[in-house]
Amino acid sequence: MNSNQLNKMLNVFESKTLIQPLIDRVFKEIKHQLYPSYRYLQGNCHCNAHLSSLLLKKHNIPHKKIWVFAPCRYSETSNEVFLIQDPNHMTPKGYIRWGYHVAPIVQQGNQDLIFDFNFSEEAPLNLEEWLSHMNTKNYQYKIEEPENFLFYSSPGLKKPNKSLFNGNFYPIEGTCLENKWFEKGLAANETALTMHEEVIKPALRNNAPSVLITDYKYLIGSINNFECVFRDKSFNRRMTPEFQEKYHNLINYYRGVFEDNIEKWSKLIQDIV
Repeated sequence: MNSNQLNKMLNVFESKTLIQPLIDRVFKEIKHQLYPSYRYLQGNCHCNAHLSSLLLKKHNIPHKKIWVFAPCRYSETSNEVFLIQDPNHMTPKGYIRWGYHVAPIVQQGNQDLIFDFNFSEEAPLNLEEWLSHMNTKNYQYKIEEPENFLFYSSPGLKKPNKSLFNGNFYPIEGTCLENKWFEKGLAANETALTMHEEVIKPALRNNAPSVLITDYKYLIGSINNFECVFRDKSFNRRMTPEFQEKYHNLINYYRGVFEDNIEKWSKLIQDIV
């Protein structure tokens, strides 16, 4: 998609003059309300984007969402992902692997402004700045309605075990609404950050064994592992029954923190809508 195509897509915004003081004020408000979720870059960008969207809607600011997909999400022959440096240093390998990313996009005159606190806590980014953070020129992006919460995936034709974006999105309704995926995503991010401060950092300060720190990082620094254990109360290849039994007391305590955070975010969302 080139800049002309993007402008055509953005031109469907309803006409409204947005003055800079309003943009600045709403940007700061969203940052305040969304904190600390956006500082956990491992996952749930769609939850961060949706809360930001609700606050933009509250202020009657026309906007959409911009979704960008790594080749692994649209090509059966590619495993290329977006490699993102972890500013919190809680991943075992030092970087995060993204298959997609999303943020709200606002038009101010001829400017596109992307509200993405993962990459900028001071001001919105333009499209070029935003895409540069994906660290590759290989991507596809789409502009979608802000009500769309997440996208559907389908198995590849030649590789049925591979999950590919099929071009369709869905809002928060049905199972997504009933299971509180929105609230749980925000709660997962906040709980992981709390565990980083209360578990990983003290272990590093106290020169804990490297094996222990690596275990903590696999538990906390991977969104798939974290949600497997705390949201789904399940197991996977790394989060085995043996692993979870080894850290039973730690996991049990922070499951309670996670549940408290779900209630916190649920209340915040109710107050906004």
